[in-house]
Amino acid sequence: MVKLANAKGVDAVVDQQFEVGRQIIGAGLVPIIEPEVDIKSPEKADAEKLLKDALVAQLGRLAADQHVMFKLTLPETDNFYAELVEHPNVLRVVALSGGYSRTEANERLSRNKGVIASFSRALTEGLTAQQSDAEFNSALDAAIQSIYDASRAKA
Repeated sequence: MVKLANAKGVDAVVDQQFEVGRQIIGAGLVPIIEPEVDIKSPEKADAEKLLKDALVAQLGRLAADQHVMFKLTLPETDNFYAELVEHPNVLRVVALSGGYSRTEANERLSRNKGVIASFSRALTEGLTAQQSDAEFNSALDAAIQSIYDASRAKA
């Protein structure tokens, strides 16, 4: 978890993630690199810039046939991760809801072309064990549809 815009700390997180990622690549699989930025960070946008720079630098060290996926916190700037979405070593960029409400996460996601949802907290928002099966299924269906629609939106 990246909490502040500290270049040394962000680089250490990304280095650690790619070190494990290279082991996964070596086993013939595709790693999911997931350096989450805290949505409550007072330096979130600056931390995201450092993070993107570190991710791009690491991508430059991969061979053409080595691929990764990124699971990233929804950014402060729309389409901020477009460079990663378009990078030939990146199979997919997926977004964490990161603690945003489903409504806010969907709004942010819809403004990030090429990024799709990998929401867990936002997906389960409003679901309870006290709901009837029909209520639960209806609420879950609506959540899935809203997240799907946000993933398909064109920014």
